[in-house]
Amino acid sequence: MDEFLEPEKRKSKHIFRLYRRVFVLVFALAVLLQAVNFAQLQLKDYFTRLNDDFKVILTVAPEVAQDELTQMGESLSAKKDITSVNLFSPADALAALQKKNPQLTQSLLLMGRNKMPAYFELKLSYQAINNIGPFVDNLAAEYPGLSAKYSPAHAHTLFLAGLCLRVLNVALAFAVLLLLGFMFLVEAYPAEAKHLSAGVFSGLLAAACSWGLMAVLVYPAGYLLPVLNKYGCMWRQAGLALLCALLGWTLTKWQKF
Repeated sequence: MDEFLEPEKRKSKHIFRLYRRVFVLVFALAVLLQAVNFAQLQLKDYFTRLNDDFKVILTVAPEVAQDELTQMGESLSAKKDITSVNLFSPADALAALQKKNPQLTQSLLLMGRNKMPAYFELKLSYQAINNIGPFVDNLAAEYPGLSAKYSPAHAHTLFLAGLCLRVLNVALAFAVLLLLGFMFLVEAYPAEAKHLSAGVFSGLLAAACSWGLMAVLVYPAGYLLPVLNKYGCMWRQAGLALLCALLGWTLTKWQKF
C-alpha cells in the first residue's frame, strides 16, 4: 500500500512508525528500570531493617567478676568484625525485657526470678554475618564465661538480602554502562535535528508512562504513598527520564530496528 502514496506522505508515515517504535522500545526498558528501582529500594529498606534488628547476645556466667566484664568489653570492641559492643547489667537486662515483653517479665517476677543475667549485645559486620557459625564458635572458645545466643535464620536471611542487593546494584550499573556505550557507538549516525527532538520527546513520554504504570500496579495494594515517598524520589526519576531521553535520541539516529 505504501508504494501508492505520495513521497511526502510516505515519508511522514515512515517517520511516525519510527517514533512509535522508539516509544515502544524505550517504554519497555523504562518499565523494566522502574521495576528494578522499586525492587532495589524495597530490598535496601528490608536489608537495613534486618541489619538493625540482628544482634548476637553473649550472656555472662554468674561467676564472672565485674572487672573481668570490663576487660571482656574492651577485648570485644577491639575485634575488627564487631562494629559495636553494649554491656547490659542485670537491672538493665530486666528493664529491656520489661520494655519489649511486659507480660513475660511479669510472669518471671511472679516466679521469683527478679534477676536477669548480665549480657553483651554485639553488632557485627556483614563479613562476620556471612560466616556467623564459625565466628560465634571462636567467641565461645575465646571467652568461656560467655554464652552466645543468636538467630541463625535471621543471619541467613540478612546475608541473602545483602547479597541480592549487591547483585542488583552491580547488574543495574553494568546495564546502564552498556546502554551508554551503545549510545556512544551510534552517535556517528546522521539524523535531522527535528527528528532527534521528536525522538527525545518519545523517550520522555515513555519514562512518564512507565512511572504511571508502576503507580497503577502498586495502588491496589494500598502502597502508593510509601512508594511516592521513597521509590518516587525526584533524583532517581530525573535520572531515568534523562536515560530514556538519551535512548530516544540514539534510537532515532540508529533506525536499525
